[in-house]
Amino acid sequence: MKIPTTPPNSAADLPVPPLPPASLEGWYVLHQSLSVDWAALKAADPGDAREALASFAALAEAWATASEPGWSGVYRVAGAGIDFLILHFRDTLDRLIEAGHQLQLSVWGDYVIVREEYLSVVELGLYTLTSELAGRVDPEDREAWDLALTETLAAEREKGFVRRRLQPRQPGHMPYVCTYPMDKRRNPGQNWYALSLEDRAALMAAHGTVGRRFAGRLVQVISGSMGLDDWEWAVTLWSADPLEFKAIISEMRYDEASAHYGEFGPFTVGKRLSGEEMLDLLAVDGDR
Repeated sequence: MKIPTTPPNSAADLPVPPLPPASLEGWYVLHQSLSVDWAALKAADPGDAREALASFAALAEAWATASEPGWSGVYRVAGAGIDFLILHFRDTLDRLIEAGHQLQLSVWGDYVIVREEYLSVVELGLYTLTSELAGRVDPEDREAWDLALTETLAAEREKGFVRRRLQPRQPGHMPYVCTYPMDKRRNPGQNWYALSLEDRAALMAAHGTVGRRFAGRLVQVISGSMGLDDWEWAVTLWSADPLEFKAIISEMRYDEASAHYGEFGPFTVGKRLSGEEMLDLLAVDGDR
């Protein structure tokens, strides 16, 4: 009788899991959704209300011109049950935490309620690069794979366009923003994470082809939130025309990656405010 060299149901009998794509991470991101306590603001002494608004405007200007790596933008929101959205981008989590708390510590913080906060980190998913590397180096040879991957990612990070994507800045001529969270489906028979790397790379390549048709019309930032918040990614779009948000999202609904595997959360749309514009928020037509 032949004696098996490996006991049944051991790790050696298990199928090799699909290879995850490598990724590069950049700035940390915090989305803050705010509601204003308008009743308290209107009931306050006019001088105190203006002082509070001035503190908000000063914060916005300081965030926009900060010397440290990163920046923050304040947006007035249409709908969504909130008044403002603040996007914070920072190079470290510690600095992001500090930025997120500055609002509450300001005089304006007495008149706002933080309805929701979402944490993520700018991410460049490298599906195609990972698939191509796996064709040259066996991922099961962990030492060779880790070395090759480390060298490949280091070279990729040095590219100028990659650094710009990992440290995004809102173009001045694109004041409108649209943000939303998303997941990839994990349903039986419709599980993104059970697909082979080659299949996922092909689907994402087709997905990217749609996005590239909107180059120059909007800027997209993908930030990963696995292990950081409830969804898997957050998407941020900037454009000069808010109808571009409708156009790209409508078109992308029909590509296979989204149609079969995309799950989308609530959308928030607004327009960036300067500090000077914030000072007018309490003014009525006759005051301008």
